[in-house]
Amino acid sequence: MKHIYLTHALSMEADAVLFAYPDFNTPNLTLPAMQHALTPAGEIYITINNFHETNGFMIENTLIETIRGETAADGFIVDQIFTRDFHDVDTALLETLSNEIRNKHFIIGPSFTKVPYFLHSRLAEIFINHDVSGVIYDLREIDIRNFKELQPLAKLKMHVKKRLSIIPLVRTEQLEDLKKSIPFDVAVIDK
Repeated sequence: MKHIYLTHALSMEADAVLFAYPDFNTPNLTLPAMQHALTPAGEIYITINNFHETNGFMIENTLIETIRGETAADGFIVDQIFTRDFHDVDTALLETLSNEIRNKHFIIGPSFTKVPYFLHSRLAEIFINHDVSGVIYDLREIDIRNFKELQPLAKLKMHVKKRLSIIPLVRTEQLEDLKKSIPFDVAVIDK
């Protein structure tokens, strides 16, 4: 299993890092270039959310300009595509972001966990149709040993198969229990 470390600090050791503030707001944008200089072979992901912005037009432009200005990142994580209290997505914005991101990883952030479980499959199909490469699923607040709590995630993973990567977001101490419950290729670890 590949580990991506959620951080807001530079590291000499990490093979893959995800720069984000704890609320998944956009990080200090000097970090990706500096991390790339420190570990040229490492993978760098950043969130592009600006949860402080409330104007839809400004949100879209902020997301696009962040993508255009960031050359060191291998992938972008976005949450600000959900509409109607996480019951739907802004497909026009999704398409625009997909066109901007092009050949880098386009990942939906942990806000996906707020989507009602009966809509997971429908939204996953929309993501697949818009070249999204993965979805982060936040497991930090659940009991990994309780399969009933993991059931929506397991059903989603079975539905998307290899068409979309499901990326659990876990705390370090949850990682071993997750490996015993459901196999994943990648996990984001919140230290």
